[in-house]
Amino acid sequence: MPADVLRAEVGVNRSSISLGELVALKKRFGVSIQAIAYRCKDIGIINQSAFGRLFKIFSERGWRTAPYEEPGRMKPELEEPKRFERLCYRALAEGVIGEARAAELLGITVRELDARLDQIAA
Repeated sequence: MPADVLRAEVGVNRSSISLGELVALKKRFGVSIQAIAYRCKDIGIINQSAFGRLFKIFSERGWRTAPYEEPGRMKPELEEPKRFERLCYRALAEGVIGEARAAELLGITVRELDARLDQIAA
């Protein structure tokens, strides 16, 4: 969540953020409500006090303990981290690694890698 984008969505200085806003932001950015709260605190949108109030609510609602059932739950396949996969594609594109190594790192065959790359290019 780039700071400038989040500030444009939420505002620069807030005394609180509603749960409804957090759910909408979760859908927009594809991250947990708690991650959004942390990011808002880290870039100064909310202060420590507002952050603490949010996390008290998260705890009361059971979102801080397994199974971490926040509202606005996304499909599990959409919650899978994709950064490593993107980094592999980048390394391949920049010639840092070859197709065989990229496929190995991704745990797939070279044929599957070629199919994925064809889908991306289409």
